[in-house]
Amino acid sequence: MSSSLPKVKRGAVLVGTKQAEIQERPLPEPGAGEAVIKVDYCGMCGSDTHGWAAGGAVFALGTMMGHEPVGTVAAVGKGVTRYKEGDRVAINGFKPCGVCPPCRRSMYNICVNNMTQTIGNSDKLDGAFADYIWLPDADLMAVKVPEQLSQEDAALTEPLATSFHAVRLSGMQVGDTAAVIGAGPVGLLAIQVLKAAGAGKIIVSQRPGDRRDLAMEFGADVAINPRDEKVGVGEQIREVTDGGADVVIECAGAPPTFQQSIEMARPGGLVILVGVNEKETPVIPMKMMLGEVGIKGSLAWTHQDFEMSVDLLASGRINAQPMISTTVGLDEIQKEGFERLKNDRSLIKLLVKP
Repeated sequence: MSSSLPKVKRGAVLVGTKQAEIQERPLPEPGAGEAVIKVDYCGMCGSDTHGWAAGGAVFALGTMMGHEPVGTVAAVGKGVTRYKEGDRVAINGFKPCGVCPPCRRSMYNICVNNMTQTIGNSDKLDGAFADYIWLPDADLMAVKVPEQLSQEDAALTEPLATSFHAVRLSGMQVGDTAAVIGAGPVGLLAIQVLKAAGAGKIIVSQRPGDRRDLAMEFGADVAINPRDEKVGVGEQIREVTDGGADVVIECAGAPPTFQQSIEMARPGGLVILVGVNEKETPVIPMKMMLGEVGIKGSLAWTHQDFEMSVDLLASGRINAQPMISTTVGLDEIQKEGFERLKNDRSLIKLLVKP
């Protein structure tokens, strides 16, 4: 191992329900095709707080968490060609198995082994709520960050890639009307991607507050209130469109928003499900049948989506800075990270800086 690298790394490990503790683990020496990255920032998202709160039901106990990192290359093994020691990189955190049916069809983002092959999602591959991270396939799992892009802004590459993939799956055409449900990080980034892609009108479904205000700042043309007890979302959207949205991007993942997304689509429209909803959800299928409304799931991103997201951030077409609410240190991650993000709805994106 390089003499400049420590022999151990420190990171936040899930040890129980709503319990993460800082532990030390050996830092592997990078072998052929591998790399060790010094983590500069790692974003914390809803799936992190959900897994932390579930206490082993989502992520196995013993998982070193964190899957949205950017960092600086500390050491590389033989055969790594895309970057060198000292380069700044955004880390594309999953390594497809390459042998399952989706992988054989080049659908790597839905690899059936992706949960165990993704950093910070299992006890098989340590995550980046840590000072260092080891990558088993360096050229595949990291993208060089251009000089004009700050590491802080680059830390939003992963959620941006998720939004970018959803918009790309929607097949939205220039001039189409698009609706986004939920103005969390993925929804806010989806609004910016839709704007950059030439959407004719963008409607956001979000209750009044800071998130809705930011959605309007990012390019939404109209806001509707999903909590309005007098007027449903379907009626609200028909008032501002010609029969509904061509594309609906569902980013909230709450049981009521599934039916709402169907009601917001025009006849022949398409709903893209991005938000994570694990609960049984009542749906009235007749609207889908009568209007031939399509429903399509969207999971994560492809490697191409990830690389293009770095380029979008570097070009300035995506504004990441207003979304970064706060930065916390690794030793503060239990109370100022997990607990705060879980309970404070005013936060949008929280970054961990080891």
